[in-house]
Amino acid sequence: MKKEQLTKAFKELRKVGYFARQNHKCCQSCGWASVPDDKSERAVFYHAQDKQRMDKDGDVYLAWAGNGEDIVSILKNNGLNVEWGGTQDKRIRVIL
Repeated sequence: MKKEQLTKAFKELRKVGYFARQNHKCCQSCGWASVPDDKSERAVFYHAQDKQRMDKDGDVYLAWAGNGEDIVSILKNNGLNVEWGGTQDKRIRVIL
């Protein structure tokens, strides 16, 4: 159920202009390298290594650029438990 809520949140992020992808590329470096230049300032994703952790541990860390407060708000509005340190250098944790 929580994974469905995560998918809904990602759809909403796309609707408000974010490049938002799930299971995007193999790692964070490859994920960022494949974000289109015109979307690099508004992007949210997790990569294959994050998905493996999510499947094992039940949480996922999101790489992101943009407005962290807006991203967290959309995630929470979709019924997800979220932890974030409040700064751009911290990934957003979603607990499923």
